[in-house]
Amino acid sequence: MSVTGLCQICEAATAREACTTCGAAVCRDHYDETTGVCGTCAGSHGSGPRWARCDGIDRF
Repeated sequence: MSVTGLCQICEAATAREACTTCGAAVCRDHYDETTGVCGTCAGSHGSGPRWARCDGIDRF
């Protein structure tokens, strides 16, 4: 799937991936290649890595 535009989470980095759960276009910093989901979906499931936002602020 071709993804263009800005990351829908940080709105700063170029989107390179699409979340398999919600379809959000996200940058590589907000995409978990193992699960195929974005940081928002990984966080809502109570699992996944701690995501650092592109603006330098961590979200836990």
